Amino acid sequence: MKINEETKVRNQGKISLITTIPKTYVKALDIKSGDTLEWILDTEIEKLELKIIKK
Repeated sequence: MKINEETKVRNQGKISLITTIPKTYVKALDIKSGDTLEWILDTEIEKLELKIIKK
């Protein structure tokens, strides 16, 4: 199954951006407050992966 969602990005301070995790993903992946998202970027193929690390 493929799930597509879009979120807006907004400023947080002067150098960072912030967005929300859509409810669809929160429910499907059982993401809770305190969990960590690890952002993995492969610049050669321009692929971004997110790894959820449970608290």
